[in-house]
Amino acid sequence: MASRISYLLVLVAWVALLWWGLDFAAKQKQPGTALPTTQLAWADFFAANILSSLPVTDDFVTPLRPPDGAGAVISFPFLEAGHLGEDWTTAKGDAALGEPVYSVADGWVSVAQDFENAWGKVIFICYRMPEGRWPPFVEVMYAQLNSMDVQGGQFVKRGQRIGAVGNANGTYQAHLHWEVRQTVGLGLGAGFDTKRDGWLEPSQFLGAHRGERSKLPLLMKLLDKTERDGWGTDY
Repeated sequence: MASRISYLLVLVAWVALLWWGLDFAAKQKQPGTALPTTQLAWADFFAANILSSLPVTDDFVTPLRPPDGAGAVISFPFLEAGHLGEDWTTAKGDAALGEPVYSVADGWVSVAQDFENAWGKVIFICYRMPEGRWPPFVEVMYAQLNSMDVQGGQFVKRGQRIGAVGNANGTYQAHLHWEVRQTVGLGLGAGFDTKRDGWLEPSQFLGAHRGERSKLPLLMKLLDKTERDGWGTDY
């Protein structure tokens, strides 16, 4: 176990550098062009060398108010206006600032960095699914955080606090923007796009991967458009 952790820690600096490059490349990428070859190389490297070291999990909880999201709201849903994630919060305005954010399952932190732009502090965690499941793994992005309690290369447990809800340095009202991706190394992205290849609906994914709780309802509330005034969103 110690040697495995040491091996993964050695990769952290390289991964961080690669992610910086991918983010830069994504900002330069023109519509219709191919994905950067470095992205494909990282995805292959991850599958061949890192995936087998990750804990297997199929027992997910909500990132706010786990295990079922009671008291949380979805202030802006997946795919509306091309939104590639979901915005979650627990109160209007900045009242949710500092609300704890939790890892949705047992996993491995691939990136934990303050990008000092509209995304603020961002954490990416990779989760390995049981044999035979599709996708075989997901990478979850937790963005616009006020603080981070984990570092790149660290293993985390389901329901472990990893940070706190922020407002992207005052850019938005407080909320958590989070994404579920079936491909690693997609970079930060813009949060909105006309294409959704590689992205999964967070709430739908949670509902299907909750272990013994899968038959129980998730309790967060999806706000209607008419109810969103004053709630934190990316939009």
